[in-house]
Amino acid sequence: MRMIRFTALWCPSCLFMRPRWDKVFAAYPDVPILTYDFDECPEEVAHWKIGPILPVLILEEDGKEITRLTGEKSIKELTRWAEGWLR
Repeated sequence: MRMIRFTALWCPSCLFMRPRWDKVFAAYPDVPILTYDFDECPEEVAHWKIGPILPVLILEEDGKEITRLTGEKSIKELTRWAEGWLR
């Protein structure tokens, strides 16, 4: 299982979420996290069908999407999501 993050340098929500992600996902050091820039990785954006709303977190296993989280979330929401899927 791994997490894929889609962000963009021009995206205020992406910049806002980065410290929240770092705080919540530090509790899961065994889960690899790949980060793709929306503008620099068009093949990945197309493959995962990333729409106009960023940021996007995808939890995938064996190349298949398990779940996805889109947009700004509170630390509480991120923690609940992580606990539900990563434990």
